[in-house]
Amino acid sequence: AKQCYGCQELTDVLRQIKSGTFSDKYGGAPQSTTYSPHNSCAAQMIGHQATNLLSSLDLYSIANDVSFPREKEIVEEAVWNLREEITWIGLLDQMENSLAGFKEVFPWLADNLNGIAMSLEQEFVKRGDQIGEDVNFALPDDYIDKTSCIFEQQSADHFTCGSREVDEDALKLIRQLNMRDLAVYKAAVERLELQKEVIREYRQALRLD
Repeated sequence: AKQCYGCQELTDVLRQIKSGTFSDKYGGAPQSTTYSPHNSCAAQMIGHQATNLLSSLDLYSIANDVSFPREKEIVEEAVWNLREEITWIGLLDQMENSLAGFKEVFPWLADNLNGIAMSLEQEFVKRGDQIGEDVNFALPDDYIDKTSCIFEQQSADHFTCGSREVDEDALKLIRQLNMRDLAVYKAAVERLELQKEVIREYRQALRLD
């Protein structure tokens, strides 16, 4: 995001984050090697998916420490919560299988999703809102977002500066900063395969296959 990283090259941003020297106008500079959760520009680059799965305050408070003092504990808790505290999961790179699983397990949700979406669209159209490419249609009238660029995104090319491609140095830094996310992803793939097996057994029991 331009407001986070300005026109810096991605590799330079990642190096700053890894060295504990990155700062932004939201979260400021880190204390020692630990970034504040409010420094979302840095925190989102440091094993963020695993961090979101943490339930212990002491682990969450040091999850953005780029010296990674308790990485093993963070991975163990994130994976445990993924396996034990979440009913059903999906993966973006297995979207069709994930959606099929959700529809099978939560049919009362799946049956109405399309109808709800259509009803909302009709309501917005009735009000005269243009919702095609207008990203502001759901915002209150006269709302001005002064803190982020979320609602400023358009389909135009925004690459006026910074990095257009991810080079090998950037990929290496991304892996170093996100090893815990790779571990969580591996556990999620295993979990999704178990879910598929559960659905197969369920269908067989009902003689649906």
